Amino acid sequence: GRTWVRILDFALIYAMLALGLNIVVGFAGLLDLGYIAFYAVGAYTWALLASPQFGLHLPFWAIIPIGFVVAGIFGVLLGAPTLRLRGDYLAIVTLAFGEMIRILLLNWYELTKGPDGLTGIPRPSFFGLPFKRYPDEGVETFHTFFGLEYDPMQRIIFLYYLILVLALITNAFTIKIRRLPVGRAWEALREDEIACKSLGVNPRNTKL
Repeated sequence: GRTWVRILDFALIYAMLALGLNIVVGFAGLLDLGYIAFYAVGAYTWALLASPQFGLHLPFWAIIPIGFVVAGIFGVLLGAPTLRLRGDYLAIVTLAFGEMIRILLLNWYELTKGPDGLTGIPRPSFFGLPFKRYPDEGVETFHTFFGLEYDPMQRIIFLYYLILVLALITNAFTIKIRRLPVGRAWEALREDEIACKSLGVNPRNTKL
């Protein structure tokens, strides 16, 4: 049913967030309490670019990497001046950043529509094939392209598989990066930063 698939979608999204948090807190030992703010920045970037208020009408697949990049830029902008801090001090700064983003998104009504949320965002398509029963003239749909009978669950199931693939990629990435030199450097920094400095590891750049 639709409800259960949506629950699984959220479970997989939170699993991806947990895998990312495990890199920051688990591997590198950075007590980041504002981690969720980067998720919010990426999500709102995607929603704003997809919403009709900007009139860009960018396709679903083009906006996803833009959301990744913008969230990463915010991570660098916050991390560059703050990663010299450790322990409780880093936690306080990142917690403040998370609260700033939350308050900004809730109160900048002209841009984010505050607690009402952004509306009019077009539904995702299957590589340009919309999930519509009655498409626009000259536009082929998902079910006609594959010779299927239209079912509104097709879009919901497609989103589930998309999120599942992204979660598997995220999991594979975290396993791979832990075995790379940068992953080993994170774990070494977590155990003893002074010893890492003596071995020529740049703590700030490695954390960033």
